[in-house]
Amino acid sequence: MKRLLLSLIALLGITHIARFFNRNSLTILLYHGVAPLARRSLGEGGKENRGLYNYRGKFIEPAHFEVQMRYFKEHYRVLELDEAVRRLFDGSLPSRALAITFDDGYRNFYTHAFPILKKLNIPATMFLATDFVLRRKPLWVDRLEYAASKENDALKRLADSEREQRVVEIERRAGTMFTDFEGARAVYAPLALEEIREMLRNGMTFGAHTRSHPILSRIQTERLEDEVMGSKKELETALGRISSTFAYPNGQPGDWTEEVEKQISAAGFRAALTTIEGTNTRMTHPMRLKRIAMDGTDDSPAFASIAAGVRVLLRSIRS
Repeated sequence: MKRLLLSLIALLGITHIARFFNRNSLTILLYHGVAPLARRSLGEGGKENRGLYNYRGKFIEPAHFEVQMRYFKEHYRVLELDEAVRRLFDGSLPSRALAITFDDGYRNFYTHAFPILKKLNIPATMFLATDFVLRRKPLWVDRLEYAASKENDALKRLADSEREQRVVEIERRAGTMFTDFEGARAVYAPLALEEIREMLRNGMTFGAHTRSHPILSRIQTERLEDEVMGSKKELETALGRISSTFAYPNGQPGDWTEEVEKQISAAGFRAALTTIEGTNTRMTHPMRLKRIAMDGTDDSPAFASIAAGVRVLLRSIRS
């Protein structure tokens, strides 16, 4: 129903009005991955059985991604993220400015998104969790998914060490362990350094997203410094240069504190990205930049409404 409503809004021209209203703001889009749909089977009662593959719908199909990128290139001024943030705060932001970001570091960015971005000459920034990318440790949210657990949101509220204990318990009860990236788990494989370096040479940029993807407000100060500064140093050593913008894991209200913001600033970052939905003006706090999540979108007109901020407006009206 939501998608139908957003598609209708686009067809009625309201998306164009919303885009015009936000023309002097910076829109930052958030993706996690781009991957083809797995073959689906029908389970008991004829219900569709998706299995592990893209269980949360956070990866979109390559064909849909290309449709979206062509649309954004036509209707927005797509900027590299650091340039967009700099121009936002120095007052030189062009009309309808937009930046494209990805979180975590999945290899499907290289195999499916990067060829499209390169073909269309569109810049994007990927934020990397270094334990995942450099040490190939599966993200805890993917481990939960593999164990067929729906406790994701509840576990986000736990302290880091307690959450890890719960994840291990869930894996033990399910009799499954996410130990490699084979078979159905291949879509969750991390980028390799040589792939990242190739993309750096071709206009992509990369930034820090902590070491192990913890909720930063729930870890001790010593660990916080290691997660923020440690991930930055690791990426600088491996890549030579990284984005001056940081991305919070999860990034919802309560997932970071003023202490976290100070730690990020002390590490040398000029700005930080949340996952709070909305657009950004010069009045937006640089450590609290908003993004619009594009997970689960397709090539219907609804994606244009979402990117234009219509979903945010509808939520405000409903509230």
